[in-house]
Amino acid sequence: MKKWITVLFALIIYNLTINFNNCICQWVVQTNPLGNGIGTGKIQFVSVTEGWISGGQGNLLHTTNAGINWIIVKPFPNDTITSMSDPAVTMWWVNQTHGWKMSWLGTTISNAHGAIIHQTTDGGTTWQKKVLSTTNGDMGFQIQFVDANTGWATIFIGASGTLNLLKSTNGGNNWTTVNQSANKFFVFHFVDASKGWLIRMTFINGNVSPPFEILSTVNGGVNWTVQYSDNNSISNMVAAVQFTDQSNGWVVGSDARILKTTNGGINWTQITNAGITSTSQSKTVFFLNANIGWITNSEFNGPGRTILHTINGGNSWTHQDPNIISNSSSMFSIFFWDANNGWYSGEQCVQNCNGPDSLMVFAGLIEHTTNGGSIGIKKISKIVPSTYLLSQNSPNPFNPSTNIRYDIPKNGLVKLVIYNELGREIETLVNQKQSAGTYEATFDASQYPSGVYFYRLTTEGFSETKKMILLK
Repeated sequence: MKKWITVLFALIIYNLTINFNNCICQWVVQTNPLGNGIGTGKIQFVSVTEGWISGGQGNLLHTTNAGINWIIVKPFPNDTITSMSDPAVTMWWVNQTHGWKMSWLGTTISNAHGAIIHQTTDGGTTWQKKVLSTTNGDMGFQIQFVDANTGWATIFIGASGTLNLLKSTNGGNNWTTVNQSANKFFVFHFVDASKGWLIRMTFINGNVSPPFEILSTVNGGVNWTVQYSDNNSISNMVAAVQFTDQSNGWVVGSDARILKTTNGGINWTQITNAGITSTSQSKTVFFLNANIGWITNSEFNGPGRTILHTINGGNSWTHQDPNIISNSSSMFSIFFWDANNGWYSGEQCVQNCNGPDSLMVFAGLIEHTTNGGSIGIKKISKIVPSTYLLSQNSPNPFNPSTNIRYDIPKNGLVKLVIYNELGREIETLVNQKQSAGTYEATFDASQYPSGVYFYRLTTEGFSETKKMILLK
């Protein structure tokens, strides 16, 4: 008996060591308290630690510690409602206090009978309810605000097959229909009270057909002008549109469709260098500015799951592993607070994943990164160093990236942080447990100006800071 206990203990230690050594992760799964069968859609953070997710069945998820813990918030527990997770467009926050969640009355599309908005002006402490429709067949889809007063919403009118665009100028208390589109499905994005864009396709009796169109408005959605149209094969419906300002915008969708504009949509360029196949579909896009962004990508009837990342406006791309195990999975929404701290939400199959579809069980998926989703760090030696060591970065001066090497003689929590010359923290390259060894981290300063920067290595019982120079 003692021998078996000794062997079992040794195997446990071995497996823990293997997992510990290999855990240099881009994206880390976070705990989702909603359980199986309840979707997670739109994700948005209002600070680097506080965020929200739009869940199904009237639920929201809320975190105040960057997703270490998520709690369920159900503004009106007695409401029988649900909302779309794909596309992930049913929630919006303009700051830490003002947020809105769009849903429809009923539990499925087949028994939808109206549209309802839950809204808060005190960060979710209290909620108000705005019922927009109680008509059979009507469904609430999308909501977005550009400030605490001005926002838009869409309602599908079942009787006429019309998607109505509504606008509010008093925080959602009153809504006015500004545009109606018969037999069309679209998602929109506004950058201010006047300027906005939408992507749309024809949608009749559950079938989507070309053309794929991009339209723009300069009067708050009353009138729209077609900027782009194509009749290429469509495997699925439109997905996502985002502008970082009035000039720079992105549109993604099925059939490996990634489009970019730098002049407000006057011209759109098809991105063909992302390294994805013609059967790929991108469901969500998020850019911090004109250069730094992420696009989620999946492949129809295949295992291809990747997150595309660029730091130069799409001139080049890197592929990140979204850490999804199931092939039957999707990423619905992605959000970054800064170049390092990001989250995505989606779903993956957890039961009966080999089908048939009617028996498959899905659960919401939440993942988080603290290094922009990029590895940016590699273990270059398994030899255990005798002491801690933080080496001078190389090259130095550098432009735009440099490597930072360090030694750690024992397992422990390691943090490597970049500071500007004012002593303000600008990036965290490493913040995780690492096994003893020699590591090399890469700092990409493409988005930062020339100047003096500092990097600090902190572990249990050791801390050192060195200076480096970015020269552009």
